Amino acid sequence: MAHPFTTLRCCLFLLLLLATVGNARADAGKELFDKQCAGCHTIDGSDSGGMDLKGVAARRSVEWLVRVITEPDKLTAEKDPTQLALVEKFGMEMPNLGISRDDAQKIVAFLQGGGTPAAGVTAAARAGEVQPSEAPKVELVVTPELLATGRDLFTGKQRFAKGGASCVSCHNLSYPGIHGGALAADLSGLFDKMGESGVRGVLKSLSFPVMKKIYAERPLSEEETTALTALFKDAAARKHTPSDPYPLAGLGFFALCLVAAILFKRSIK
Repeated sequence: MAHPFTTLRCCLFLLLLLATVGNARADAGKELFDKQCAGCHTIDGSDSGGMDLKGVAARRSVEWLVRVITEPDKLTAEKDPTQLALVEKFGMEMPNLGISRDDAQKIVAFLQGGGTPAAGVTAAARAGEVQPSEAPKVELVVTPELLATGRDLFTGKQRFAKGGASCVSCHNLSYPGIHGGALAADLSGLFDKMGESGVRGVLKSLSFPVMKKIYAERPLSEEETTALTALFKDAAARKHTPSDPYPLAGLGFFALCLVAAILFKRSIK
């Protein structure tokens, strides 16, 4: 018969081993999350390009989370109510990034709270004095210079620094001077659906299947992301600006017709 103290030590050893393995999977999950998910998802309570994932491990089962990571398209096809609600809210289905079940389980382990603080977080922040998520978000100010750069990048007049294909090759955007392609989604409503942080997240990650292959080694710079975000923001603002029911051109034509009518009337007297 084993000594009680020996049995206790074995139990403690097993618990320590399980905790170590769990933390290792969570740390691996954090790396995967930063690489695959952070472009569109936050964990600070504010939606970005996709659903905020703060507390999601408590609201959803592990199996559902693994499935939405590995096969979101199948969840949509099966008319999963939670998935359909997310697609309706964000106006799009999360792309299938080809993540394996094992990697998905590591990401879920991280979301369950086993991860470590992100690199660069100070001891003061970890202690609760200043949390990165509490930093004030500065709204992007759209300037003529940013718009010019964004338009040139979108149309290909200015090449991306890393050599990625121009947006207009595949996408359309309802904006003066832009006539895009029809191979991929029309981006005219992108800013309305995702907001500023969401658009930035999409541009930084470019994790959609086709784009991921094209831009895998050609990520956009911060300056390029900002310029394109400004363009999408201005496109949204233009769409929501009420049009003048009496444009100047129309008034000019009306005045010309009026003068012509008066002259004609005088000529027949």
